[in-house]
Amino acid sequence: MSAMTPAVCLQNISAGYGNIPALENINLNIEPGSFTGIIGPNGGGKTTLLKVMLGLLEPWTGQVRILGQNPQQNRRLVGYVPQAANINRQFPISVREAVSLGRLAGKRPIFHRYSPVDRDMVNYCLNRLDVLNLAERQIGRLSGGQWQRVLIARALAVEPVLLLLDEPTSGLDANASSMVYELLQELNKEITIIMVTHDTLAISTYVRDIACINHHLHYHGEPDISPDLVIKLYGCPVDLIAHGVAHRVLEEHGGNR
Repeated sequence: MSAMTPAVCLQNISAGYGNIPALENINLNIEPGSFTGIIGPNGGGKTTLLKVMLGLLEPWTGQVRILGQNPQQNRRLVGYVPQAANINRQFPISVREAVSLGRLAGKRPIFHRYSPVDRDMVNYCLNRLDVLNLAERQIGRLSGGQWQRVLIARALAVEPVLLLLDEPTSGLDANASSMVYELLQELNKEITIIMVTHDTLAISTYVRDIACINHHLHYHGEPDISPDLVIKLYGCPVDLIAHGVAHRVLEEHGGNR
């Protein structure tokens, strides 16, 4: 274990909605500079875990530290890419305007005027994500891959030390997914990345470690996906996705089980 302050430190975290638990007794340390993939079944608490890290959901028990402080204190150092499918793209703003929203982190948006520094950073992010030529296009006219790059550009406009992503390749084809992964691998040279995904075999090429979540933390370490680990997470045979191709990693259940 490094003597450096962890990028993320969760101690005995339990959290949920109403009286329904989503996470139970999670202990997780993520080192600075890591590229961590979070995997697990639908409803297993992966997105809830990101909300706890972002300070959007107060845990029932335990302590959250982001870069050594509570999430609210360091929120301006964290970039977040939500699930693209959950965002209404009919809102009448351009790509440039969408990315500029990243510059409002920790500021009062009603009173904020974009400075030359803000504008330069937005242009830098648009260029780095290869969407500068789309800057004036309405976001509803983008392809799925273009929209995903815009969301990442918006998160980078925060100038984050830590980048959190929720299913960044959901709905993308194999080629677009590979481009996103390669981009994230390049960004990981500068920032810590935590990514929720179902694309477990694909990310094994890119991530440095995985955290396996199904209400509890079942594993955190090297990205080796064994049948025993998968059965702990999913409880049955599943098709994991490898570069857009379904691949069965466990035998079929016998009978009606």
